[in-house]
Amino acid sequence: MTPQLRRLLLAAVALTAMSSACRRPVGSPLPPRTTCRNTVFGLGPRDVLTVTVFNEANLTGEYRVGEDGTITFPYLGRVRVIGMQAGDLSDLFRSRLGERSPENPQGGNILRDPTVRVEVREINSRRISVFGQVQHPGVFPHQQCITLTQAISLAGGFTAVADKNSVRVTRIDPNGQRRTYVLRAEDIAEGRAPDFDLLPDDVIFVTESLT
Repeated sequence: MTPQLRRLLLAAVALTAMSSACRRPVGSPLPPRTTCRNTVFGLGPRDVLTVTVFNEANLTGEYRVGEDGTITFPYLGRVRVIGMQAGDLSDLFRSRLGERSPENPQGGNILRDPTVRVEVREINSRRISVFGQVQHPGVFPHQQCITLTQAISLAGGFTAVADKNSVRVTRIDPNGQRRTYVLRAEDIAEGRAPDFDLLPDDVIFVTESLT
């Protein structure tokens, strides 16, 4: 568990005590909806890739990103992939495995005109946490542009005593400041409010209804 995630989890615990003191707490102003959609999340440690090199069974397989941000690939050795997208990595393998030429000085002369596809099989480097009044509290993988509604669904939905219109999302902003956003999930589900994009290490806490 990262220090940042640990701090956010402690903040979520503190919210439990706050819930009995105030039914409709005032949170930070909501960030623009474009926050997630303008952010591209690259590969990180412990992510698992499927690399398919067509007609080359000995090169095709699953590869886990190490803590140093690399994978070990046949013929190429350790390849640094941290922060890269699957499409960019496909191009890299195609170049490194292909024939060396003035247009491709990194070519390894291993294959002639290889066709390579890289897919992300597991995301383990980015997480979100969902606690409080949900059926299955826990920590879940952060998918690109996952929303509050989707995160609640991953946690099995609300309990019978959940306050659906007082859902709190806590995150650390780029300046290192903790922000807590209070969201009306029931309004979101019924189309009266836009959904909320989650970022890696966000902590969602669903309070208990006081009625």
